[in-house]
Amino acid sequence: MFTFIKRMLSSRIFLLLFFGLFFRVVLSFFGTLNLDQGTFVAWSINLARDGFRNFYNGWSDYLPGYLYVLWLLAKINLFGIFPTSILYKLPAIISDLLTGLIIYKILRKSKGEKWGLVGSAIYIFNPAVFANSALWGQVDSLTSLFSVLSVYLLPFSLHLSAVGLAIGTLVKPQTAFIFPVILFLLIKNKKKFSDFLVYGITGLIVFVAGFIPFWNHGNLISFIFERLGLSLNQYPYTSVNAFNFWGLIGLWKPDNVVFQVCGYVLFIAATVFLSFKLWKQKNPEYYLTSFIFAVSFVFFTRMHERHLLPLFAPLAIVAIENPVLMIPYLSFSLTYVANLYYAYVWISSNFKEVFSDFFIKILELINIGSVFFMFTVIAKKINKTWLWFKYPFNRVFGNKKQSIVKYKLPQNSLSKNKAKYILIGILAFAFVTRIYNLNSPKTEYFDEVYHAFTAKVMIHADANKAWEWWNTPPEGFAYEWTHPPLAKLGMVMGMKIFGEDSFGWRVPGAILGVGSVLLVYLLAKFLFKDELTGLLSAAVFSLDGLVLVMSRIGMNDSYLLFFVLLSIYFFLQKKDFRSAVSFGLAISSKWSAIWAIPILGIIWLKRKNKFRLSTFAFFLVIPFIIYLSSYIQMFLTGHGLDIWWGMQEQMWWYHTGLKATHAYSSSWWSWPFLIRPIYLYTSNEVAGWVARIYAMGNPLVFWFGMTSVVMGFVYAFMEKNKKIGFVVFSYLIFFVPWALSPRIMFLYHYLPSIPFLAIAIGYILRRNPKLIFPFLVFSFSLFLYFYPHWIGLQIPLWLDRGYYWVASWR
Repeated sequence: MFTFIKRMLSSRIFLLLFFGLFFRVVLSFFGTLNLDQGTFVAWSINLARDGFRNFYNGWSDYLPGYLYVLWLLAKINLFGIFPTSILYKLPAIISDLLTGLIIYKILRKSKGEKWGLVGSAIYIFNPAVFANSALWGQVDSLTSLFSVLSVYLLPFSLHLSAVGLAIGTLVKPQTAFIFPVILFLLIKNKKKFSDFLVYGITGLIVFVAGFIPFWNHGNLISFIFERLGLSLNQYPYTSVNAFNFWGLIGLWKPDNVVFQVCGYVLFIAATVFLSFKLWKQKNPEYYLTSFIFAVSFVFFTRMHERHLLPLFAPLAIVAIENPVLMIPYLSFSLTYVANLYYAYVWISSNFKEVFSDFFIKILELINIGSVFFMFTVIAKKINKTWLWFKYPFNRVFGNKKQSIVKYKLPQNSLSKNKAKYILIGILAFAFVTRIYNLNSPKTEYFDEVYHAFTAKVMIHADANKAWEWWNTPPEGFAYEWTHPPLAKLGMVMGMKIFGEDSFGWRVPGAILGVGSVLLVYLLAKFLFKDELTGLLSAAVFSLDGLVLVMSRIGMNDSYLLFFVLLSIYFFLQKKDFRSAVSFGLAISSKWSAIWAIPILGIIWLKRKNKFRLSTFAFFLVIPFIIYLSSYIQMFLTGHGLDIWWGMQEQMWWYHTGLKATHAYSSSWWSWPFLIRPIYLYTSNEVAGWVARIYAMGNPLVFWFGMTSVVMGFVYAFMEKNKKIGFVVFSYLIFFVPWALSPRIMFLYHYLPSIPFLAIAIGYILRRNPKLIFPFLVFSFSLFLYFYPHWIGLQIPLWLDRGYYWVASWR
């Protein structure tokens, strides 16, 4: 038994599935569409209370399949083991993982272990997949599971395949779309007529039997057709927020028979044509399955935004078989995430439209084009090797069979002493620029009216108010309970040492800001085993304006950044205890530290000895202890665990339900382009002079940084350069998930990505030495130019007007 467990734990697919589960459980606390989950919870309560037979006396547009799952969830919920937000997402999460396992088994047989893992990974960690299950909380993942399972089981057992198809259809009628694939395979494999009958009768019996416990009036057949009609006709519109062909004439337009017939005719014609083209091809089933889900989503009416999800499992399989199909896999993934985001905001924010009509039509045209691309590739049997896909530039400029060349950085001529003095100079520069004029303004500004104000409250006799979200604060201030308290405790320490003034509550964050410069150096040096890359990365990071501004304000972002970088650095060095402590301090500063988990996971997967018990023990126990310990003052002021838990709920409700607006808010995708910086402070204009604190990046660092990230991605892809690939991944993981956030966003939420942006720049400069001097000179010049604008120095108005290069900066 122990040997079996050990073998299972050392299995790569087990590791992949475990990490996928852990990642989803963490995400499940976020992004829930309360309308859908609230409906599921209400249905499950009704099922447990009133039973199956009485359920349809109330309203429901679901067939019985998922209702059995909801009944079971209601029974489990009685034990109080799982939070509701997790429990009602578990069926979809488990379905994601089982689908990933099936993909692995299919590809392992046809392509080998390595490609099985790759195919499973690109499905499990596709944002399109986990956004539907772990965030939104919908159940389309079950359609994906039963669709692929039915096709997968067909060679092994007609009965099991039929049962899978019937159960899937009972959950979501969309599963029945794969019936042409089943029919195609039965004919192609020359099955007997009796086999057709066995399959059809088995599936029909299971499908009908699923309705019997719910049957409460009339004859059974009429009851089934009544439920099917209600489910299929609930939304009689051409496109129910789906970015498809019918969306070109507008979303939520009335449907009619002509539109329906057009979609069906095109679907049937294309499916029959491809079936003939695939007749002699080996293992054609997943090509046909992926195309059927794509063409049905794009050309059927009444499709919802979520109905594209079953495409991704079969398409992941054939994209590994034929890399050309990775193109539609990526394009559909991007448009699907955008479609989910649009629908999520539209539903949860009183029909707010986050995309312009023009942009939506662009996405719809991409989906239509992707279907035609798939059709062409499959019909013409366009098939290339991964070498073709991996080296696109060689197809145009060079040898198509060129082998991978490992790039080595130019030799570093810096002596250890010289490098040490340069590092000291960079850190001294960072320290001086962060400390100078730190006490100005002398009063709280921007979110210091929450963070620093609450830190001051913690010092005094009425400290209990800092932990009670129901108290009314003085006018112009607010008690800050929307984040964990570590950063505020840091400000308390600063005020205890340096005095209860603006310098005291800001200086800890400024010192940690200098520490972050050092950590960027250490991370870059360790990753690339190169001193100069570390120094260049630290220098670039020290010259950025957003990093500077956020380290000089009494907020929690500088704390988050320092401890996240520290945790990653220690974990790279296999100092797991220190890494766990640092992660605990990071999560105790700001919840968005959770996005360090995928980075730590990538590092862990590269280790040879993955299953050290101490690693799991440290990260499961220490962060929680530190997080709970950060509330010690709360417990000492007479509050118990009930208040502590209530505060966690308040934080969650605040960040998921915040509907505020702000003139300087910005969308996540705009941050790398530096489109909308944010005023943190502005003084009155006196005699032609003014002081402002403007949170914006160094334009050259931001814009050259984007180029460096793209170049880093190309190097990672073309050269199998895992080090720069890791940097690009770390950069993306800290800001791309904001695409799914329902709350108001600002440029400073981009802050945790900037260290990796700086490292990417440092690496690109190191590979291109002629760029080093001009880049640093221009970056430093811009730093000096913007420095007064970043730290609130008094400047003449004519100089202030020169800072607004584009209209959106004003």
